Amino acid sequence: MTWSVPNRIITVVLALLGIAYPVIVYFGLSVVSPRVILIAAITVVLLRAIMFFRAHKHCAGAIACIIALILMLAGYASDMLALRFYPVIVSATLALVFTLSLFSAMPLIERFARIQTPDLDDYGVAYTRTLTKVWIGFFVINGLIAFWTALYASIEAWTLYNGLISYVLVAVLFVGEWPVRRILKARHQRQINNHA
Repeated sequence: MTWSVPNRIITVVLALLGIAYPVIVYFGLSVVSPRVILIAAITVVLLRAIMFFRAHKHCAGAIACIIALILMLAGYASDMLALRFYPVIVSATLALVFTLSLFSAMPLIERFARIQTPDLDDYGVAYTRTLTKVWIGFFVINGLIAFWTALYASIEAWTLYNGLISYVLVAVLFVGEWPVRRILKARHQRQINNHA
């Protein structure tokens, strides 16, 4: 598939809708029923699946289809609960994807690192493996908190955590990793120099 401008725009819009999901739910509930929002959410997830499949990203497309299926099944029990469980499903899916990547030839973080540094050394490979585990831990903890907010918190608290705080925590981990990496890499380099 050619990565045309319309496809890029659609992909960005769908991604932004996913990011803004908790806020959309919060404000949407004052206008329409939970079922309407749930159907819209499932539609957006299925559209993302189609975009992934068209881009030959079959694994990502399959994951999006599974998320849509879980939302549909959860909707039979409770539209509102299904809406609130979407962030839990996303965190669980990301934790699973990162975990499965540890059993592949190249974990996800290592794949990202090799885009910038194709000839990653053994220390870099070990570091990216550890960092993959850190992200798994983050997604598990984030998913558990999202799970608690889905079951026990008010809609305001659910929106605040899943629509703001969790994204701030992602940013803190993402940005905070950079200085940690530089410090650890410098320490590793000093150890090499001392043993040389």
